[in-house]
Amino acid sequence: MPSTLEWLRSRDDAALVALVRARPDLTVPAPTDLSVLARRLDSPPSVWRALESLNRFSVQVLESVVLLAGTKATASPAQVKEFLGKPAPITQVRRIFGELETLALIRGGDEVRPSPAVPSAMGEFPGGFGPSGPLSGDRLTKALAAASDDGRDLLSRLAQGRPRGSVGTSGPLVALVRTLVDAGLLIRLDAGTVVLPREVGLALRGDEPLGPVHWQTPRVATVDKGSATVDGTAAGQAIATVATANRMLELLGRMPAPVLKSGGMGVREMRRLSKDLDLDPGLTALHLELLAAAGLIATSEPRAKTAVNAWTPTRAADDFADSDDEQAWAQLAATWLELRRDPTRTGQRDSAGKVLAALSAELSWVRGPADRRFVLSALAGLPPGTGLDADGLSALLSWSAPLRTPERRDPMATNVIAEATALGVVAFGALAGAGRALLQQDQEAAAEALRAALPEPVDTVMVQADLTVVAPGRLLPDLAARLAAAAEVESSGSATVYRVTPDSLRRAYDGGASTAELHALFEKHSITGVPQALTYLIDDVARRHGVLRVGSAAAYLRSEDPALIDQAIAQATASGMTVRRLAPTVAISTSRLEDLLEPLRSAGLVPAAENASGAVIDLRAAPQRTGGVVLTPARRREPPVPSDDQLIALVERMRSADVEIDDRQSGQSPAETLAVLRQAAERRGAVWIGYVDSEGGTTRRMIEPVAVSGGAVAAFDRLRDQMRTFALHRITGVQSVPAGEQPGDRA
Repeated sequence: MPSTLEWLRSRDDAALVALVRARPDLTVPAPTDLSVLARRLDSPPSVWRALESLNRFSVQVLESVVLLAGTKATASPAQVKEFLGKPAPITQVRRIFGELETLALIRGGDEVRPSPAVPSAMGEFPGGFGPSGPLSGDRLTKALAAASDDGRDLLSRLAQGRPRGSVGTSGPLVALVRTLVDAGLLIRLDAGTVVLPREVGLALRGDEPLGPVHWQTPRVATVDKGSATVDGTAAGQAIATVATANRMLELLGRMPAPVLKSGGMGVREMRRLSKDLDLDPGLTALHLELLAAAGLIATSEPRAKTAVNAWTPTRAADDFADSDDEQAWAQLAATWLELRRDPTRTGQRDSAGKVLAALSAELSWVRGPADRRFVLSALAGLPPGTGLDADGLSALLSWSAPLRTPERRDPMATNVIAEATALGVVAFGALAGAGRALLQQDQEAAAEALRAALPEPVDTVMVQADLTVVAPGRLLPDLAARLAAAAEVESSGSATVYRVTPDSLRRAYDGGASTAELHALFEKHSITGVPQALTYLIDDVARRHGVLRVGSAAAYLRSEDPALIDQAIAQATASGMTVRRLAPTVAISTSRLEDLLEPLRSAGLVPAAENASGAVIDLRAAPQRTGGVVLTPARRREPPVPSDDQLIALVERMRSADVEIDDRQSGQSPAETLAVLRQAAERRGAVWIGYVDSEGGTTRRMIEPVAVSGGAVAAFDRLRDQMRTFALHRITGVQSVPAGEQPGDRA
């Protein structure tokens, strides 16, 4: 069988381009020549990566080739079809042969062998079969017929599961196993271990030795909600996602979360955010990871030694808040799809018992982008509006990637679907239209699909007697901003529910709103009228708001009502603050203005803060922003598939480098190699050599020998541009550089 390098050299350029396109990991970094490509091609990680991409039918075909080639040296499509059983169409077997050869997992055209690295990559027992045994044909049939019922039962259990078993030194099985070994139906590996021969396993498994053959995607139970329902539901959740992200940025802007010494965010800060957002801790961790990966929050990197390093919104957060909801969602969703982090592990414990913190380095998930695409691609193969439940998705993924263990695959798929549903990429187990565009790496198309799924913004609300305000859809941005300033958001989504409270009205007045503007806001936009309770509440808060003014002396109190001043002084004094009356209607305090307001409001008073000119001011802290370097979790992508032009250029470059030297110097003896090197040293010329490195790989390099003695050659290495000593026994071949191509000639 030719070596991998020889096989690559025999392939035409189109076949090599197809190979590196099907296995993009081979091109990162770009191989310098075909020998480098050959080593990568047979490396276990690359082979396993290619095997993981195979569906169940492809795996069955490859297992058949491995098993048949182990006994017959090669395997043909007809032999594989016969081996698999009647359900395997010959045309489909030939198609899989082509795909497997494109992936360099088999070689040979119609009569194929598995690539050298494939049998070991598929495990000790490919297809669940052991090594070849001494029996076959009629001898095997007679031996099985002569076996006892207990013996056949033992053989059947080994045939249907792992073909290797252990037996003790005593007990009823010892004699039975000895009988089966003597009959050639079992092979003894050592005193306590036996293995079932391949021929026995094939005979016991019947007409379909590798199990039922499904060459098409299996039919699974689906849930058809209709594309309109799926897209609309997902769109509502997408808007809620953007609202949650903006609210989280607002909270972190007002109170940045300290960074743990080990990195990440502490449990206490996580709980505070979850409580303020009324959000599940798992979703809080997900949003934090997305904001960090999108560069919307970062560590503040304080310059002062006494300052606390904290997770703080960046200046990009302001642009995010000002962007359209559709664009903002597309940014978050695209970030999630490429995120190499696993937020679902937040709060779990590592092997040392340490709790994993949000945003910590331990949450790295290198295969995150590939695994998310793996799961979502299964949904993308269904008609729009059609989804799968957990069992259906598990069955489909099991056929698509049978070599992935279900113990890891199913929980991973569950987590991916849960996150995708929370973000509005998936709804009812179906991939939304915006999610399909996202999967095609078209962020603009995803935003447009979301915009199309959302209803037109409305400018009407329903004000109810319990002081709740229901927005029956997305509000116009201006109306939404004004309503959010005058009411608290209780729930968000397709329909947003607000509640008007004295505190929310006070906040509106602090922001500069007038009583007339608040009345006009609800009267103009409410389709259910304005309840009398809301009118009274607005007037009552307006009447009390600003009656008592607070300024700084460090701070002062003033009011036209001396009794109100008396009440305020008593309340502030009871809270441990020093307040001194200057006049019947004026008092001052050494406490901060913000500290003085808190006990007064707790007592039911409605003071208003004012500046030096007497104008009412809003004391809410301005959102903090960091201008430091954005330290975000690494966002690495899966190796991208290069363009056709890039692949063609790469193949041409490898071919060109391969022609420069041919390691296959079959006619060159060690003495001839030594003679060429000594001749080059005498005339101070350059030669190409093939050199085996410490890992067993062969590299090509141009050297200028200086001296040859003691089993080594001292030479100037053009690859490293320095003098080196090369061991003669590691040189696989030598080729003189033509006179016109000598380094001095080129100079």
